[in-house]
Amino acid sequence: MSSVQRAAGDCPRLIRFALHAPKNVEVEYVNGIRYILPAEYLRVLSPAVDSKIRSVAGEKVIYGRRHVGIMSAEPVGNYGVTF
Repeated sequence: MSSVQRAAGDCPRLIRFALHAPKNVEVEYVNGIRYILPAEYLRVLSPAVDSKIRSVAGEKVIYGRRHVGIMSAEPVGNYGVTF
């Protein structure tokens, strides 16, 4: 078994994904751990290009996204979600 397969097997399984529009996403895992993730947090840490500023020093994250909201969520592939 490769280290990638072993790591994937060690990951807790998601049992609940709930959108509390427009400000929060709730995820809960089979091991009982539950997170409520604010829309601002997800937007700031998003790998999307429009959440970054390009400069000579490299990419910088844009903070202060308090007014961002999540209106819908759709599954993408086997594990992704688009908002």
